[in-house]
Amino acid sequence: MKILLFNLILLINFVFISNSVAANKNNLAKVGDYIIAEISSQANDYDTANQYYLNLLKKDKKNTGLIIKIIKNNLLNEKIQLANKHYLKLEKIGCPKTEIECINFTQSIGPLLTGVTYLKKNRTNRAIKAFSNIKNINNNKVYAELVRAWSLANFYTYKDSIEILDSINSEKNIDDIIMHKALIYDLVNEVELADIFYQQSINSSKNINVINYYLNFLHRNNMEMEKNNFLQSLYADTSFEISINNEIFDDSRLFQNQINGVGLVLYDAAQHLGFENIDLSRVILNIADYSYPDLYEVDFLSASLLHSLDLTDQAMKKYKLIPSNHYLSSIATIQLSNILNLENLEEDAIELLQNYLIEKDNFKVQMTLGDHFRYKSDWKNAQETYSKILKNDKYILDPNIWNTYYRRGISYERDKQWDLAERDFMQALELNTNQPDVLNYLGYSWIDNDINMLKAKIMIELALEQKPDDAYFIDSLAWYYFKVSNYEQADALLSYATYLAPSDPVINEHYGDALWKVGKFIEARYQWNRALDLDPEEDQIEKIKVKLIKGY
Repeated sequence: MKILLFNLILLINFVFISNSVAANKNNLAKVGDYIIAEISSQANDYDTANQYYLNLLKKDKKNTGLIIKIIKNNLLNEKIQLANKHYLKLEKIGCPKTEIECINFTQSIGPLLTGVTYLKKNRTNRAIKAFSNIKNINNNKVYAELVRAWSLANFYTYKDSIEILDSINSEKNIDDIIMHKALIYDLVNEVELADIFYQQSINSSKNINVINYYLNFLHRNNMEMEKNNFLQSLYADTSFEISINNEIFDDSRLFQNQINGVGLVLYDAAQHLGFENIDLSRVILNIADYSYPDLYEVDFLSASLLHSLDLTDQAMKKYKLIPSNHYLSSIATIQLSNILNLENLEEDAIELLQNYLIEKDNFKVQMTLGDHFRYKSDWKNAQETYSKILKNDKYILDPNIWNTYYRRGISYERDKQWDLAERDFMQALELNTNQPDVLNYLGYSWIDNDINMLKAKIMIELALEQKPDDAYFIDSLAWYYFKVSNYEQADALLSYATYLAPSDPVINEHYGDALWKVGKFIEARYQWNRALDLDPEEDQIEKIKVKLIKGY
């Protein structure tokens, strides 16, 4: 990276010198500083970037563009107070009428940053004044209004905050408005009103976060019977995507003051923005984290964004912040294990999941542990892990239990225990009749074993009706035609399958088999050699090598 950067700077300097005999050395130095700053920013090295931006700013103190870059880098680097310090300088300078970026910044992120900083210091009046300058957050005026509402959410002025919420005219954000009403009423101990709006919010949005806020509310107010009834209704309502072993992550009040509420608003704004503008999402989330450090949903979303940027070390740090008693802890643990697996730290991933399961039982974590064993071809441990789930009465009614039978069936099939595998596949289909992956896997297995051929063909065709461009399903159907000696049809289907999945060694081998059978010997050997180059499993390698010598 350093060599590349150095060469790039040299090249640009050379160009400038070549194009202008009277080139100013000072200007060239500025260009060099700017290039280093920009490249460092793009490489997420914000400290280095700001070092060079500040060098430039010393020579051009009223350059608002540079100041905004410095502020954004500090925000991305979670240096909120330093970012605010620079923003106060920007406010004093003011934005030229022609600089749209500067104007937009001073109407959104800038005053939000200052307002949050004041609110953090309990300087409420100054915070309210700063928030009044916010025109929108993420191009959405509703979030600006929600922030203002929360700045007034105390025992003395909460009715004003509710007034602001009532004045918001947005069908698109109605779920957010109802949720924030519930939380504000909860904050000021208007228990009956809070209860009403919590229930409205849940019925409207079916949001897992709101569900947990409500459970916390019921628990704090000693409404144990209502809590238990609510939980039972959740388990009975399949429209809610909620784990059977849902947990309340804290006995204390979750939103203790106004700034906590602002943090939640910003989390909602970032969540709606998502991956559309990752840098902006991260900026908003970091201000949210500053506002409410214990809102672990912020850490989870931040981790997801960082992971998408391949900033795995930073992503892992964020996932690790989520405490084990939080409802997101299981998903965070799973994500951590997946990162470790991708980093070729399979044993660490397995140990992480096993340690989690020592502390608590969790369906998704158990499934993930079984999957990790399966990925490393540890069939016995995979079978044992999936079997633990199937023996647990707590999970027997989970709508995804079919998947456990399916995955254990794969482990049995790969372990050459066909009778047990077939039984699990049949059980999976009994629980989820037309599940395409199970239909295909069982169908292909029957075809490969020359049993139930017509039934297998029908099952694969049914799977293909649901996923017509699935290369593996097409391969299965082609394999049926190959087995019944319709090699031309197999050839045609496998040609399309290799187009859809050019890097799959099994599909390429099958295509080679079909090509050989239709007399295309050179093409067949090409496909077999290609399959060998695609990192096939050991038993497949030996079969292909024999074919390359003897043909099919």
